[in-house]
Amino acid sequence: MKIETNHSRKKLIEELIKVCLKSSKVIMDIYSTNFDVERKSDSSPVTIADKLSEEIILNGISKLEPGIEVIAEESFYEEGRKDIQNETFFLVDPLDGTREFIKKNGEFTINIALIENKKPTLGLILVPTQKSIYFSYNVTDSYNMNYSGEKRLIKVKNKNSEDNTLLYSRSSPSQRLNNFIKINNINKVINCGSSLKFCLLASGHADSYLRFEPCYEWDTAAGHAILLGAGGDIINLDNTDFAYNKKESGYLNDSFCAYANQKPII
Repeated sequence: MKIETNHSRKKLIEELIKVCLKSSKVIMDIYSTNFDVERKSDSSPVTIADKLSEEIILNGISKLEPGIEVIAEESFYEEGRKDIQNETFFLVDPLDGTREFIKKNGEFTINIALIENKKPTLGLILVPTQKSIYFSYNVTDSYNMNYSGEKRLIKVKNKNSEDNTLLYSRSSPSQRLNNFIKINNINKVINCGSSLKFCLLASGHADSYLRFEPCYEWDTAAGHAILLGAGGDIINLDNTDFAYNKKESGYLNDSFCAYANQKPII
């Protein structure tokens, strides 16, 4: 069953940006302190910033779109798995890159996406340390905006560029990674954390983003929507389509490659 939003897509993204700005302020206030680090059931780290950010975002969404379900990272762990009943729902990562937040290297983000029929149709990523916002509300155009409201259209890198840059997490290199680099003629690798990699890819700073480690749908959905609007896409490493609402896997993603405008050799 399709559920209509209460707002136009443009108005919805504008309101969600306001919500994320509130969340960003709280996150940055905590970032400047000696905060505690806890461990979740899967041993991954969590802080009070993750929890307060999610509380602000869930409260904001409940007021904007009370008829649409939400899967949010911290609630998913704390309350246990709750499957979505409809094909339209929000995915929220209130603080993507918690490890980077703990390291205080600035590479963390706030992610919100709207999923419809297994595809992201709206995405928002806010980068608190850069005071920068990336978004798409129609997956045909994507934008980067600063906190002053100055906005610019972003597009993926031109495939005719001589540089071939790969984005990768800070995990250790592997033979699998080296093989990908070789067969795709990669001549530069940039390591960075969180969904910031999607922002760099969508705004023309790289050609591909490769991930072998499992991650959840809320880690990729917002970035996927923005990448689509900028002219790129994601593919699973088995060459199947990248889809959402994967209840059977517990909303886990397979290994994937996000790319600018030319599909890599898998």
